[in-house]
Amino acid sequence: MDLSGLFDWIKEQAMYILFIGVIIGALVLGFKRAWIQLVGLIIGFGIIGIFIANPNVITDIAEWLGDLTNIGG
Repeated sequence: MDLSGLFDWIKEQAMYILFIGVIIGALVLGFKRAWIQLVGLIIGFGIIGIFIANPNVITDIAEWLGDLTNIGG
């Protein structure tokens, strides 16, 4: 049994939930005219979306930070 199909389905559902959260949050903050919080919401959910869309980014960032700080080398 291959679990990659299940993983792709879960990743797709997480992206849908993320988009719904961004839309609802943007509507609420837009009506409250909380522009700075709206920008923070978009940036925060964007970062989360990057990790959902491509989980390998986490290892790339860890390797980059390790090379930058010479930890473990």
